[in-house]
Amino acid sequence: MPLPQDESSRLESLRSFRVLGTVREQVFDDIVRLATLVCDTPVAKIGFVDQHRVWLKAKVGLEFDEIPRERSFSAHVILRSDALLVLDPLADPTFADDFLVTEIGIRFLAGMPLITSNHQAIGALAVMDQVPHLLTAEQLDCLHILARRIICELELRHTREAQSPHQGLALAPSRQRSGTVLLVEDNDNLRTLLHRALEGDGFSVLSAVDGGDALRSYQEHDGTIDLVVSDIVMPNLNGLELAERIRATRPEMKFLFVTSFGDQVPELRERIKHGANILEKPFLPSELLRRVKGMLTLGKALTGTEG
Repeated sequence: MPLPQDESSRLESLRSFRVLGTVREQVFDDIVRLATLVCDTPVAKIGFVDQHRVWLKAKVGLEFDEIPRERSFSAHVILRSDALLVLDPLADPTFADDFLVTEIGIRFLAGMPLITSNHQAIGALAVMDQVPHLLTAEQLDCLHILARRIICELELRHTREAQSPHQGLALAPSRQRSGTVLLVEDNDNLRTLLHRALEGDGFSVLSAVDGGDALRSYQEHDGTIDLVVSDIVMPNLNGLELAERIRATRPEMKFLFVTSFGDQVPELRERIKHGANILEKPFLPSELLRRVKGMLTLGKALTGTEG
């Protein structure tokens, strides 16, 4: 298998992040989970290509922690600057002997290189399926976004370590409940993922499967909810209708709308012009947490209750 022209500096860059052999982390697990949801595949992985192996930092649908580099899909992905799609690996001699093809029967692979700001491809984000599969242009764009998020996370840590090498020795502050969030999302997997992220960061969370369910939950917990995070397109009662119903009795209620169809909803476009809070899918749980904290902190500052 051909090696990247800058293989020596590429390996040096990879090892500088000190990610090889580390334990599982929620941020990377969340990214591969989002990749499977967005691309509708049962298998996904974040693999870093070391000298003789591909080490898996995060995975869904896989049991092993590493793959021989000479039989790995990721080793081919890092040779590219864009996505690599293999629609029929058995018909392609390059991939017919791939470890995942022979060992677990993978029949579709799509990989996005993880390229650092110094233009070094250190690994790949890949989604896979055991049946023939296709990806839309939007799904490929989502893989681009998630791949960039992986690199951003690694480079941010690298910078922090360089500036404060003993930062990891600091004791974590005790966590208090930060507020109550009503989470409205009809996708079961995404709702569970976001619920865990919010709860894990100190929020009390009420979950609803659609607008009608959310309205009932709001009425049962009237006065205790600080923020509503709601999808737009849902059965029974959509997110915008839900907002109108709630604000009829509580005009000051804050809403954060999450959607992949913002440009297709005329009413939402009008709200954006007037400062509505929108978070476009796909997004990482960490992005949701930042937005929720920002909205609640601003609200406390305006009402004089902060701190």
